[in-house]
Amino acid sequence: MLFFRHCRFIKILPVIVALAFCMSQGAAQDRPDKDKQDKKDEMGTIRLDTDLVSVDVIVTDRDGNRSSAVLKASDFAVYEDSVRQKISSFSATDVPFNLVLLLDTSGSARDEVELMRRAARRFLDELRPHDRVAVIQFNKQVELLEDLTSDRAKIEAALQLLKPGSGTSFYDSLKLTIDEVFKEVEGRKAVVALTDGVDSFGYTTFEQILPALERSSILTYFLELDTEEFTQTGMMRDCSDDNRFEFSPKQLKKYLAEYGKDVVMSENQPHCLLSRLERMQINRRLYESARRELSEMANKTGGRVYPVKNLQRLEPAYSQIAAELRTQYSMAYYPTNEKHDGKWRKLRVTINRPGFVARTRPGYRAPLD
Repeated sequence: MLFFRHCRFIKILPVIVALAFCMSQGAAQDRPDKDKQDKKDEMGTIRLDTDLVSVDVIVTDRDGNRSSAVLKASDFAVYEDSVRQKISSFSATDVPFNLVLLLDTSGSARDEVELMRRAARRFLDELRPHDRVAVIQFNKQVELLEDLTSDRAKIEAALQLLKPGSGTSFYDSLKLTIDEVFKEVEGRKAVVALTDGVDSFGYTTFEQILPALERSSILTYFLELDTEEFTQTGMMRDCSDDNRFEFSPKQLKKYLAEYGKDVVMSENQPHCLLSRLERMQINRRLYESARRELSEMANKTGGRVYPVKNLQRLEPAYSQIAAELRTQYSMAYYPTNEKHDGKWRKLRVTINRPGFVARTRPGYRAPLD
C-alpha cells in the first residue's frame, strides 16, 4: 500500500522511470537496516542466518535405570563446545517419534525369520499408537517393505514379507533410511537395526555413512547378532562344498585397507587360494571392524549397541530400546557459533536436579556452505 500512496501523483508519461523509482523506494522501506536486524536477532525475534540444532535426551537415574519423572525445559542446560545455549523449543515424552526397523535376513538369520517377526511384533506392542514405523529388509538387496506409518496392520503385513537371502548390504540400508525414508521428516527419529554389522555388498561404506549419520539427528540402536562362529564355519568349508561361504570383493578391499599392509593379495583374490589360517584371520578382523563401527555409530548418535547371542534373546533387547524411546525429551537451540564450517561440535546436556543423568549424542557436524 505504501507503494501506491507515494506514486499516485506521478505523471503517466515517464511511467517506466517512475515505476522503477517507486519499486526501489518500496523495497527500501520494507527492508530493515542492519542495526534493526541485529536488534531483532538479539531479542530472539527472528533468526535467518543460523540452523536449528535438535537434541534428543534420555533421562535415567545414576544407576542407569530409566526415570519416570516429568522434567521441564528449565531443568536442562545444553552446552555446545562448553558454551551454554538458549533452548528454543522443548517437548516431553508424549511426542510421537519416527522409527525405521532394519532387519538383516542374511547369514545365520536365514533360518530364523519367524523368530525375527515374533520379536518385532512384541516390539511394536510396546510403542505408542501414534508412533510411526517403517520396515526395511536387507541382505544382498535392500528393500523398503513399508514406509513410515502408524497403521499397525500395514507394518504387520510388511513383516510377513520378510524372506531370507545371502550377502549383507548394511550400509546401503542405512543410506536408504537417511536419504529417502527420513528425507522430509521432522521431529524425533530413530533406527533400530538387527544385524551382525558385517557389510559385504552395496556401494556405501562406513566412511561415507558415519558423517551422514552425524548430520542426521537420528538415534541409532543396534541389536548386534553374534554370527562370527557360524560365518567362520562356512568360510572353512572345502571348495567342493556348494554350501561354503566366500568373502566378497568389498570385504577383501576393506580388510586390505585396514589390516593388509604386509599382505600380498588383491580384493579379487580367489577364495579357494586362501589358506585356512588366512580365512580365519580375515573373518576375525572383519568382525572386529564391524563391532567397532557399530559402537562408533551408536556413540556418535546417542544410541546404544545391544549384543544379542541368539535370536531367542531379541525380545528383551527390543523392550529395553522401547523403554528408552519412551523416556526421551527433545529440545532445540540456535547455536551461538553461526559458522557453516563443517566442523564437529561437542554437545553436553546436564540436568539441574539431583539424582538424574542426561544421555545424548556427543556432538554433531555443522553444515558446510
